[in-house]
Amino acid sequence: MTYKKHPDYKYIFGPVPSRRLGLSLGIDLMPHKTCTLNCVYCECGKTTNLTMKCKEYIPIKLLQEELKDFLASNPKLDFITFSGSGEPTLHIGIKEIINFLNKDYPKYKIALLTNSTLFFQPDIRKRISGVDLIVASLDAASEKNFKKINRPHPGIALPEIIKGLISLRKEFAKQLWMEVFLVPGINDNKDELNRLKKTLSLIYPDKIQLNTLDRPGTETWIKPVSKKDLLEAASCLNGADIIQIPDSSPNDGVLKKDDRNYLLSIIKRRPCTAEDISKILNSNLEKIYNHLDALIEKGLIIKKDMPRGTFYTLNPDE
Repeated sequence: MTYKKHPDYKYIFGPVPSRRLGLSLGIDLMPHKTCTLNCVYCECGKTTNLTMKCKEYIPIKLLQEELKDFLASNPKLDFITFSGSGEPTLHIGIKEIINFLNKDYPKYKIALLTNSTLFFQPDIRKRISGVDLIVASLDAASEKNFKKINRPHPGIALPEIIKGLISLRKEFAKQLWMEVFLVPGINDNKDELNRLKKTLSLIYPDKIQLNTLDRPGTETWIKPVSKKDLLEAASCLNGADIIQIPDSSPNDGVLKKDDRNYLLSIIKRRPCTAEDISKILNSNLEKIYNHLDALIEKGLIIKKDMPRGTFYTLNPDE
């Protein structure tokens, strides 16, 4: 495969090996940390633009040009995924982008990662109806815990989110997965899990997935839930899947570059270990460490130790 030697993509990233979606090309529709929530665990950091306003946050035409450039080489992908550093359903042009992909690149499946907050609006549900998979979040079934974990925009209420998800399920016949992010001491107790179980039974998702802290979160006090507690929570939620760490297999050389700016763009969207980056770039681990050290010296990134290893993340002071 041949790729642009030094891509300067602003709106697409990866492909990255995803724990759930295999090899995924990311589409980031939002300026960094423009979201309806300010979740305590978010790997992208604190929300700087807490909003419910839908508009064309990034130019659709420029995004389409990047997609055309990258997909021209017919890369091997499991999904093209709307994700990144904000809530993608805030972008008013998401339907146009979905239609563009379905028309011009029908071989690729499309996934949407969303925080579920805007599905109470029928227009939002219609805009995303052309995707193949929706992975939607619901971390609490009580307003108190919802506000503790997700810190929503003042115009968002949990009952509306739940109603929106129920309506989405009635209209969306393809795959709907629900993700629950467990935060110790808040939503991992039996009462909250039973409330979540009851609520999820109203939504009828195709799959329920449990997640916990893997990369550094927004707040330093957030810790991972123990494996024992994860298993107990999964049992309570009718045998929910526990999201696993990706294997160490390479990505078939999808990206064969070690461009420092590109590496920085990956870290901007998701904190990574050096091993993660090595797999994404299909590059020598020693070279990756050299580039990471250089970015640390410039003060652009910092290191954080986590149970899975040392993660590199953007320096919040930059």
